[in-house]
Amino acid sequence: MQPVGGRSAALVLPVVIVLLILVDRLSAESFGLRRQVRGWGTAMVAGVTMVAWTGFVQQGRSTCSFSPAVIGTLACGTIATAVAGYWATQLLRRPMTPRPTLGNDSPNPSAEPLNQSELRALFVRMIDRTESWTPIRGRMMPFATGTLAVLVVLSTVLPWRELRDPVAVGLPDAGLIRVQLWEIPSARSWALLLCALAVATLATQGLVRHLAAVACGAATVAGLAAHLLWLPPILPNGVGYRSGVGAWTALVLAVLLIATGLIGGRLVVLLGGIGAVAGLLIPSATGTTYRPETTAGVPHRMLDLHGSQLVDRLGMRVAIGTSDPLDSLASTLDGSPGQWLLGRTGSESSTVFAYDGGVALPQVTLNHGPTAPALWGVTENHLLLLAGGARGKPWAVLSVPLDLAQADISLSHKDPDGKYYVTPGVEVLASGVGPGLSHRNADRSIVLWGGSTTWQIPANQLRPGMRLQDFVINPGAGAPGNAVSSGPDGTTVWRTSGTGLAMARPGGATQQLTGVAPAGCLLSKDAASSSMTVDAFAVDVRGNIWLGGGAPTSVITPDGVLRKLPGGADGVSSIEARPDGSVLLGTAPGGGGQILQIPDAASAASTYPAAPEPEPRCDRRTPARGTTNFRATVLPPVETVDPQQGSPGVSTQLGLDAAGKLVRIRLPLAAHDWAPDGQGGVWWTLADPDRAVHLVRGRSTVHRELNLYGPDGVRRVVVNGELRPLSDAPGTWFAGPDGKLWGYDAVHLLRVEAGRVTVLAGPGQGVPQAADQVTVIGQALYFQLGNDVVRLDVAR
Repeated sequence: MQPVGGRSAALVLPVVIVLLILVDRLSAESFGLRRQVRGWGTAMVAGVTMVAWTGFVQQGRSTCSFSPAVIGTLACGTIATAVAGYWATQLLRRPMTPRPTLGNDSPNPSAEPLNQSELRALFVRMIDRTESWTPIRGRMMPFATGTLAVLVVLSTVLPWRELRDPVAVGLPDAGLIRVQLWEIPSARSWALLLCALAVATLATQGLVRHLAAVACGAATVAGLAAHLLWLPPILPNGVGYRSGVGAWTALVLAVLLIATGLIGGRLVVLLGGIGAVAGLLIPSATGTTYRPETTAGVPHRMLDLHGSQLVDRLGMRVAIGTSDPLDSLASTLDGSPGQWLLGRTGSESSTVFAYDGGVALPQVTLNHGPTAPALWGVTENHLLLLAGGARGKPWAVLSVPLDLAQADISLSHKDPDGKYYVTPGVEVLASGVGPGLSHRNADRSIVLWGGSTTWQIPANQLRPGMRLQDFVINPGAGAPGNAVSSGPDGTTVWRTSGTGLAMARPGGATQQLTGVAPAGCLLSKDAASSSMTVDAFAVDVRGNIWLGGGAPTSVITPDGVLRKLPGGADGVSSIEARPDGSVLLGTAPGGGGQILQIPDAASAASTYPAAPEPEPRCDRRTPARGTTNFRATVLPPVETVDPQQGSPGVSTQLGLDAAGKLVRIRLPLAAHDWAPDGQGGVWWTLADPDRAVHLVRGRSTVHRELNLYGPDGVRRVVVNGELRPLSDAPGTWFAGPDGKLWGYDAVHLLRVEAGRVTVLAGPGQGVPQAADQVTVIGQALYFQLGNDVVRLDVAR
């Protein structure tokens, strides 16, 4: 239950009224003291009444705002304020008493009749007293304008705005979210201006007071018109803003204040009109919509985020709720107007906000557990999202109605049928076990990947009854279980390994983009010849390939030229190419999420300056050709096994199991170094005490001496000069199938013969590029690219 505020003030109100009456009677003998008592007593009664009413109204419940007890408290306080105010006005001037006639020494003058002169003098004094009350408007107007100015200031503590949120829509007695004027960030300066004008009305007199009163009233009306009467439209489910009792109270008081300020003659009316115009020209109390300064082709902030937090025009705060800020942003999947934000509201909950015209309105609260969902988009008033997805945890593609108040999407329970429990009304379109990651493509499709599979689902196919296996894609080696991006023109880019990206254009061969350049190579016009760490990539509507990560953000245009993005958008962790030709960049400058937008990205990419030519040692445009041709075969998925040699880690090494089948052997967490033995076995070292373990077809042997290499012991190879792969690239050295020293530099296979390094084969002879791992087993070589394993055999 929400505590009811205002009760303390309501209990204090009758005590204040009784004390005012008592002190007023006790001070009857002192005119000055009685005037002070009545003036301050009026203010106290009015203040306590306002505090009590504010406390009740702030609950947001109709039972707390308009119950008979609350209305009775308000009526009693209002009547007591009015009576006390009337008492105070009666003491504005000390009452006049007739002075005794000179020479009257009679002990009882009233017992004797007055003569003509005394009657005339008394009559003149009575006329003076009567005429002193005749121009009552001249004596009451200062008090009226001052009182109205004070009441305008007091009205700022009342609720000026009410938000009917999804909970209030769904529950008849749910509390409304009510906000005082001082809680609205964009209106604070305006509220300070109102207080300053109200103080000027109280502290001045004459024409200045009239002008201050009119200006205060006009400023109040102008701010109300801008801030409250022009509220955003209410959503179809009834969620939206409306004016609170404080706003309407201030509006009535402001109109009365203008009327009292304009009373006083033609000159005052003229000056008051000038003050009213000045009031209408003051800055609006409504925060202006964020409009970024844009330059063609240069990224700018899409949202006015500060430390991953957005404050909208009406003061609503939305904290971006995902590690990737692009996962907290969604639009309609069919391209119609609409935008939604995911704001974190708790450690395991978030709220989806409809964001339009700089105003965020809450629609549905999601209870999602430790992992926040990734928003995909909205279609037919349903929000599509990916829930869960942490490694080893379940994930699900869900369709959540936007007219729900709350939805449980934590995937923490299953129903008797074995399906994950979600709030009734939420549809589970697909599910699996993590990791589960996703992104949106420019061709209006959603790419979902995890484990050893990648799916690409057209947005119009995301509906109940869909079969996930119908959308499996595999554009090339390394793609299964990795990110894939495609554009409407058919250009496809996918991650092949930890450092490698590959591309295929319609009618063209697969081309390696990254992961093959030597370390330290600067950004050049050829992506493959540039040493880049790419964390995110996307293909836009014109086939441009956008790259972001540790290297400067850049784009590869259809002519194959790498161009650096102007504007300093570095440290990009996610990229989304949109169907309208724009590109969004997710960054985290200073630890806070930020979304950058390039509205004309697709058309502007070709205008960026090209990067310089690559250095000779870095140039990968013409790979060398060797002496041996190989045959490459992509193997079926390879199983991962645990040899039960301690707590399993995350690293694996290819080897053979007891049946001689190729498997991925999960190495122990305590393993320091490991290597294959060339025959399907695996070596690894352990510390404390130092020892080596040799695993051969499921059986392990522990060795105390660490001077073994391969199945036949130690071999040493003499090399004349410096041992290095082709093009000065760092590579991997291993014992080849023939027992000689072989190398792999991410592009070529190398062999040491007679002390010299020679090229054995290149990409044109079947050598995979940018492989994560190379393993020799017998006479075959196995290259690991992502979740794929490519076997290389000598072509006969």
